[in-house]
Amino acid sequence: SARQPVALRAPFGDIRKSAGAMALVPGGVLGLDPKAAQLHLYQQQEQGWLAQATLPLAGLKEPENIALRASVKGLQVLLRDDEDGRLYQGQLHWQATPLALPPVLPTVQAAVQSEPVGRQGDAADDPAIWVHPQQPSLSRVLGTNKKQGLLAYDLQGKLLQELAVGRLNNVDVRPNFKLGQQTVDLAVASNRDRNSLSLFAIDRASGELREAGEIPTPLKAIYGLCLFQPASGEIYAIANDKDGTFVQYRLSAPSGSAQGELVRQFKVASQPEGCVADDQRQRLFLGEEDVGVWALDARPEQPATLHSVIKVGGLLQADVEGLALYQSNARDYLVISSQGNDSYLVLDAEPPFASHGAFRVSLNARAGIDGASETDGLEVTSANLGGPWSQGLLVVQDGRKRMPEQTQNFKFVPWAEVTQALKLP
Repeated sequence: SARQPVALRAPFGDIRKSAGAMALVPGGVLGLDPKAAQLHLYQQQEQGWLAQATLPLAGLKEPENIALRASVKGLQVLLRDDEDGRLYQGQLHWQATPLALPPVLPTVQAAVQSEPVGRQGDAADDPAIWVHPQQPSLSRVLGTNKKQGLLAYDLQGKLLQELAVGRLNNVDVRPNFKLGQQTVDLAVASNRDRNSLSLFAIDRASGELREAGEIPTPLKAIYGLCLFQPASGEIYAIANDKDGTFVQYRLSAPSGSAQGELVRQFKVASQPEGCVADDQRQRLFLGEEDVGVWALDARPEQPATLHSVIKVGGLLQADVEGLALYQSNARDYLVISSQGNDSYLVLDAEPPFASHGAFRVSLNARAGIDGASETDGLEVTSANLGGPWSQGLLVVQDGRKRMPEQTQNFKFVPWAEVTQALKLP
């Protein structure tokens, strides 16, 4: 958890000489500066601490201990002077009410974690899940390393492939792409080295990935990306720029060489990143990091009219990062990475987008897997991948790898844990 200073010594703060004994008051703290013979009273605010009063302790040479007791008149303060051993009593009139604490969120545990990525610092970013069409247990988790390229893991977190194609940020997957005479599954990632779309063919039998071309974009600082595949089968890539610009491309490769046709362009007011398309309802969800989540029509011939899904505030704390859809026969959910409070929010994926609450990924001590925090990208599938993933799999990027301290990685969470934690219908 983050540490925040309440008060500092002069010249940086109002404590003249030293910080000594402390006592809690409702909504604040009482601190003793023994060498200056002063008491300082601080009140907790939402964004920090506010100095409320400095109380001189006239006549005390070496004040040491503080004790408090509530009474009908306020707070009784008891101090001891170490110089002569005497006790001094006073009355503190303090009416502040305690600051309301944020709700305690339910937690889930990762059952598996990926091998750490091969670069230091903020490197791992966004996962995608490729579901094997015949043997779901052979499915793969793809992950971007934004200092290296694309990574592919098995469902036990073992690294199977590294494709060092550049600084990839976000990645998404769709099936049945015509690459010349071949039918492959397609992964597409945003490439920050060249402001382009990097395409990868996935062998539908083995799951092996290979490079399948690159499509340039006019973006100056490409960032987020997602794919959209309506019932007609064509695949669209939707990428965004840090300036808020979105571009939508129709992808094809009739002669085996990847092509992209720009079919739509629109913009949001500030920096976006995560997005996800609901193929069935032809709806696109996108995150504006400091603002919230928007929905719009995913079809390129339709106007890009934004409808608010949820705004930052309450359970959703900026930055809004990864977005993913859990889609089953029973119910569809939108999962959002609420990076500002290290949690994940679950909404209905249909209007009015009702909230089902939020959860955190906590320590799994038995398996030796630390919790997840500062999550960038995430992905989820409802497919039965066997074993712990029989009700689906949630993958989240972990921004701080602990136990042991290592480079960043991805945490694999059974969706059954999320269903139980949030009591999802």
